[in-house]
Amino acid sequence: MHEDRVSAVAEPPQFSTWAFVAACAIAGALAVSLDAVASPVSTLVAGLFGFLGLRLWRWSGLSGSLKTGASGRFERVVWPAASLGLGLLVGLLLLGVIRLAIEPNVPAAGARIAEAAALPVWRRVVIIYVAAVGEELVFRLILLSVVTGVTMRFLRRANCVPSRGVVWGSIGLSAFVFAAVHLPAWSAVGPLSFGLALTVMTLNGLGGVVFGYVFVNRGIVAAMWAHAGADCVIQPIGPLT
Repeated sequence: MHEDRVSAVAEPPQFSTWAFVAACAIAGALAVSLDAVASPVSTLVAGLFGFLGLRLWRWSGLSGSLKTGASGRFERVVWPAASLGLGLLVGLLLLGVIRLAIEPNVPAAGARIAEAAALPVWRRVVIIYVAAVGEELVFRLILLSVVTGVTMRFLRRANCVPSRGVVWGSIGLSAFVFAAVHLPAWSAVGPLSFGLALTVMTLNGLGGVVFGYVFVNRGIVAAMWAHAGADCVIQPIGPLT
């Protein structure tokens, strides 16, 4: 990431704009129960957010930060697989800490993971898809891009690729917000002590930093694959442990 290079690089050919918008719209449709009003509204809003997110990403200058490598079929297969594998490692780390550190002090945490076992496989797949697409859309493509773009304009460097400092600051802030929104779910499990809150923030913040790094360097599709990999551990594998 070079500060003085003008942002004129587009994301590698991992997806078309309209295919991405359609994927976001599908996630919106699946995020709510089937309803004559809620379903089409959620679909439309998610699709619009996907389109807006791509515009914000290019506005922020982050499109010039992407690392481009081999193109064609190799890239379409290898990078999603690598991102998914990285997400699996993050998920295994989170699951291990939950089982070994959190569950002995908060037994309800184990019950929360076990609840996934009662869901049919197709439902768990839907949850993984909606979380990976929806959360990466909000926290990486939109929030991280907005923070980066605003910071670059504050520094009067709107036409440059964001510096490492700006990028890492944006990744850190988006990861913090991403972690914070997970606290209410844990408060429903049991008393949210300082130690538990700090652990939850640290674990989810770590995931947010990894996903943010993948997003900045490989694009939003790769970040979604990484997020899906982490959720694949929590949803299908977690109950088996």
